Amino acid sequence: MDTRTILQIVLGVVVALILVVGGLMVVALTGDAETVIVEQAVAEQREVKERKNPWADQGGAAIALVQRSRVNVVEEGDDEVAGTVGELMASDAFIRDKLKISGAEPVGWQAQWWGETKFGPSFFLVRYAFQDANISIGPAWLVDLKTQKVVPKNVLAQVATDPSKGQDSKYYDKAAQVVSAMTNHRFPAGINLGGALLLYFEQREGSVEGDTVLGWTIDHDRDNLFRAYFQWTEGGEPTYAEFEFDFDKRALRAVNLQAAQIMRVGEEFEPTDRVSIMPGTYDPKQRVAANRWLGPARSQCRQPRHRDGCKALATLLDQSDLIETLEWLLTAQADTAEAFETCKEERNCRWMPEALGEGVYRIKYVYNLDGTEQTIAWDVNLRKEEVDAAGRISQLAQRAVNPRG
Repeated sequence: MDTRTILQIVLGVVVALILVVGGLMVVALTGDAETVIVEQAVAEQREVKERKNPWADQGGAAIALVQRSRVNVVEEGDDEVAGTVGELMASDAFIRDKLKISGAEPVGWQAQWWGETKFGPSFFLVRYAFQDANISIGPAWLVDLKTQKVVPKNVLAQVATDPSKGQDSKYYDKAAQVVSAMTNHRFPAGINLGGALLLYFEQREGSVEGDTVLGWTIDHDRDNLFRAYFQWTEGGEPTYAEFEFDFDKRALRAVNLQAAQIMRVGEEFEPTDRVSIMPGTYDPKQRVAANRWLGPARSQCRQPRHRDGCKALATLLDQSDLIETLEWLLTAQADTAEAFETCKEERNCRWMPEALGEGVYRIKYVYNLDGTEQTIAWDVNLRKEEVDAAGRISQLAQRAVNPRG
């Protein structure tokens, strides 16, 4: 065999080996090896995704820790004593009389993991929740499962943990005071938040029949801070304006867009004198009720046939927050405060009590500012000492200055 033949054989073997090795590399890069790599990556991703903090699922343990917390002795009735928070929260009388929650539906115990907050992975927020329309309220505790420590977060939790001490708090049962302070928040032009609320809903575009203003829900958050929610339905959908209120500083802050829009109404209100719908013959600042009627009105209101009508009207006039809120609404509708005074002198803007029977009087404010007579009305029940709105504007005004429930 000559040299040339040997070289050809060797070359053929080398080429064959190159083809075999190349084929193996192609298979390695495009076949089974690729599949193995993808499966490994997916498995690793799934493992990372499913990995959880071991504290995250311990909400039930946090709730149980709060429920077992001992309560300073509280007597319910003559003999019963609630020994734990869980037992106390099962008492309808305690919820009504001590927590001052009425109208809201009980939802029950809830736990929220606070592991991603500054507190750490062993912390939970535990609440016994009540649903007030579309807002959840109720006593709340901060729980550390690691140290087994339970701390009341809000005043309702303080009452449920130590009723006597909780009721001594200056933040206890302050819903009415919070609403009053908030609705009297002043904007640069003098209009208050109550007036801005009325104007917002009167000027709001897109409102449809069936939309309902539900009013204020107040929830103490912590320390000196309250959360305030003004609720309504819009296009059949529930919505609310959320505010934060500093009780000590009387500071108000809009939290969401709806609250900011209401605040903007007050901020953009043009400076003007507020009209007055208070009768000139009535002075609500007099301490003695009998002395509030002035001049001829005093002797007239002492007559038996006028006495109850005057009393019903006075019941409404003494609600200063409600009266001022209405005055700002009418200020926006009147040309000037002087023109409104002329309307009163001509008896086109006046109060009209009307007896409905059984101690109930319909108190109407009738006004004609643009050639069309309009009426705002309430029903005052002297026997039950109740005031109920008898129309859309009166209902809105009443709910703007009072908490729900």
